[in-house]
Amino acid sequence: MTLDESLVAFVKDGLTRGVPRSQIEDALRQAGWPADQATAALASFAEVDFPIPVPRPRPYLSAREAFMYLVLFSTLYISSFNLGHLLFLFIDRALPDPTTPIPAEVFRGGVRWSVSFLIVAFPVFTYVSWLTSRATQADPSKHASKIRRWLTYLTLFLAGGVLVGDVTALVYNLLGGELTVRFVLKVAVVGGIAGGVYGYYLGDRVRISGGQIAIGAAAVAVVAAVIGGLLVLGSPGLERARRLDDRRVRDLREIARSVDLHWTRTERLPASLEELSQGSRTPLDTADPETAQPYDYRVTGADTYELCANFELDSEETPEPPGPYFWSHDAGRQCFALEAEEVEL
Repeated sequence: MTLDESLVAFVKDGLTRGVPRSQIEDALRQAGWPADQATAALASFAEVDFPIPVPRPRPYLSAREAFMYLVLFSTLYISSFNLGHLLFLFIDRALPDPTTPIPAEVFRGGVRWSVSFLIVAFPVFTYVSWLTSRATQADPSKHASKIRRWLTYLTLFLAGGVLVGDVTALVYNLLGGELTVRFVLKVAVVGGIAGGVYGYYLGDRVRISGGQIAIGAAAVAVVAAVIGGLLVLGSPGLERARRLDDRRVRDLREIARSVDLHWTRTERLPASLEELSQGSRTPLDTADPETAQPYDYRVTGADTYELCANFELDSEETPEPPGPYFWSHDAGRQCFALEAEEVEL
């Protein structure tokens, strides 16, 4: 808030003459000055025992302080979003929507990204929050930092908007008779995260203590979510095996589609994967991603053939999205008996 120079000069002159603050404030209000401006003008001078009014330090902005608060709030946003995204994935996994199933590869990829962001961003947020809190306790004037105030109010605005939208969506689905357990849980997640952020920073604006408790509760939620994500993903070695098997399935699926295109164009099966690759309009991966050995392709009839690959895990451990060619496989060597089909060109 930018104060009128004449207002500040009047307050200073009154304090110099020894007029009590309450009388100065009453006089300003009677003259028509807004209460917040009168209070702010008086707050511009410290209540210390000194012959002349002592001005308080004005809000300032330093490069270091701007950097600290930008890091603090950006890591807050990143942590909040990825915590919500991770919990959404858990809800969709526990209560899947039959109309929009999430492919296992997409689910694991989402969990992996969210866990990675939380492992990096939340400790940074916690540490920078501790640093800024300690600096503010040592120098209370830092509460007047311009960038701190702007980012805090921006955060309050965003959190408040999310809460309003959250409640609106809840009422809308309730009135439409579409309230499901999955939806209610997601609303609770969004409301809990946004409400926690809103409550913490609103309390910070009005000097309510308990910030350490709020960060501690957030840390418990983040740690629990990260542990859950790591349990879902398994060890890095297991995750690598899953990804390799997913890649093999995708490669075989693309090979089968290319065989169908070749059959549609020439009315015969390709003699080898080399011939299929030469006639394909897009590059084909015809070799195992780990061993670089070609997949096995063998013609078994006029319009039938086999595709074989070596898998590391059973398909029960690596569920794949629905597709027209492959549904399940065991660990080790697996062959699929397929029949060429005509497709639209």
